Amino acid sequence: MAAASALMLTACTNEDATNESVVSGAQAVSFDTYVPNATRAGDTGPQTTATLQASGKGFGVFAQVSNDGDYAAATGSNFMYNQHVTYTSPSWIYSPIKYWPNETTADMLSVTGHASSTATDKLSFFAYAPYVTATPGTGAVAASNADTNNEATPDDIEAGITALSANDATTDPTVSYTMAYTPTKSVDLLWGVAPSGGLSYTAVNNGAISIAQGLPLKDLVKPSTNQKIKFLFKHALARLGLTVVAAVDQIAPGGTLDGNTKIYVNSVTIEDAASPKALAPTGTLNLNNASAGIANWTLGTKEKFKLVLNSTRNLNPTIQRGSTGVTTAEQDVIAPVLTDKQYFMIIPTEGNAKAKFKVTIDYDVETTDANLADGKSTVNNVIWKEIEVGDDTNGFTNNKAYTLKLILGLTSVKLAAEVAEWEVEGDIDVDLPRNQE
Repeated sequence: MAAASALMLTACTNEDATNESVVSGAQAVSFDTYVPNATRAGDTGPQTTATLQASGKGFGVFAQVSNDGDYAAATGSNFMYNQHVTYTSPSWIYSPIKYWPNETTADMLSVTGHASSTATDKLSFFAYAPYVTATPGTGAVAASNADTNNEATPDDIEAGITALSANDATTDPTVSYTMAYTPTKSVDLLWGVAPSGGLSYTAVNNGAISIAQGLPLKDLVKPSTNQKIKFLFKHALARLGLTVVAAVDQIAPGGTLDGNTKIYVNSVTIEDAASPKALAPTGTLNLNNASAGIANWTLGTKEKFKLVLNSTRNLNPTIQRGSTGVTTAEQDVIAPVLTDKQYFMIIPTEGNAKAKFKVTIDYDVETTDANLADGKSTVNNVIWKEIEVGDDTNGFTNNKAYTLKLILGLTSVKLAAEVAEWEVEGDIDVDLPRNQE
């Protein structure tokens, strides 16, 4: 299972603030985020925390300030809109710095001489990665370099994050997404929630703030100390990988493949076999998820799609003709980039619906034989199977990594011989010549 990603995010803040300044003065909003085993979210391809920290990368934050009330979607993002947070060692920073509102209902009234208020202003935060530049008034995002044509060339149209909600939207902050049909151009979309163990701290008004693990960071009151707002970034997509292995003269992978025989893969295709269709290549992620750790997706049109891997589209060269081919040791089907594995990133199904895939593999079994005219025998095989992927509770869901292991069963042709018993018909007399009787 894919873990979420990890990094530290802190805004510039006054670490020497006195208790007086915390209570009644300006206190900067600061963050602490956790993203273990990050995969590249904004850029395509594999990514670690270090690559997310690279110059110009990072993630985006939406935030709302409510005037004496709880978070309301209709109020929109009136405190931060697509705030770019980047890494400058040793801290994560953003600009312009924002400060906690000081109206926190009777701020420390029990302490003589301290100011008070009649309202409780709250901040709510939503985050996503990768950060993308968007036109604030529309939320439009420039096209990426990935493709959305399921069987065509890998250089057409856009994929990944295609839009954000506008800065005047009276809705929860959202991220629109289109999946890529080319693994090397897949974008791993993340969104921020309360970290493992939840977020808990004491507010300036001595109130207890507690957000359960996996839920959005909403309705936060100014901390009594320099408390950082902690995010856990979760994967909003399901990750699909493929491997292939031979099973020779046995059911389980393994056995012994004759040294004269090679198995070469020509292509692998994966299609949505559900009826009605369960998967959609486009969708909108609402950053205000209602269920802990479960991505809040609204799916686009559910239509048949086909993921294609062949000699010109990301099929691992080591399993193709001219190389090692498929062996009894498991190998990746998708061509790696350097040593990094590649995956398809797929928008999850709705509810607890499973994904139903039709997996087709076209491969040749080639055996060297000097007695044949071509010096070899080649048998082409086109095999397919429909499988369900997911579980009964959550279906095909986000933040999970699925691997389809294609097991090619080979049974050697075995020859046997025996000599049949003679069937004796009895004697036939032939007199040459016949004697006198």
